Amino acid sequence: MPRLFTAIEVSNDVDRELNTLVPTTEQNVAQDTKHITLRFIGNVTEAEATAIELELISVNVDPFALAVSGCQFFKSHGAKTIFVTNIMPSAALTDLHQLITVVLLHRGISVEERKYVPHITVARIHRPSDVLIDSLLEKGKRVSTALSVTGFVLYCAEHDPMPKYVKRREYIFTKPNT
Repeated sequence: MPRLFTAIEVSNDVDRELNTLVPTTEQNVAQDTKHITLRFIGNVTEAEATAIELELISVNVDPFALAVSGCQFFKSHGAKTIFVTNIMPSAALTDLHQLITVVLLHRGISVEERKYVPHITVARIHRPSDVLIDSLLEKGKRVSTALSVTGFVLYCAEHDPMPKYVKRREYIFTKPNT
């Protein structure tokens, strides 16, 4: 069963910049997996995955820019702590998130009720020391970059044992920038 989610890809230059924040001795998120999740879909049948893939073609907005600024930690289940970048509020991102939500609800896919907090996961760290947390937060203050968003991706998540995200389909926005 495919385990799907939609996301905005993070460019290679931003990915490289974020990789410099965390010491290589810590458990980093695998390279080429950094993204901004739009909607988690979950496990679906192959037939449902194909239907979702086709219906997402209808999601089309003007290309837009996102500002990445600063970092913070999210607590995770268990002993892991997640180090993430902040994505500044954006009406365009909210619109894209809502359009994808409408498609999923139309397909009968239940969506998470919790507040949408867009971010980029930089590292999942097992029991970080206070010194490491302080160091990463200090480095994170210098994170300030922009992302150009020209589309989104439907990913299939695989775990063997590290997360691997396989691009199932890419959706490029075709609306002209106004």
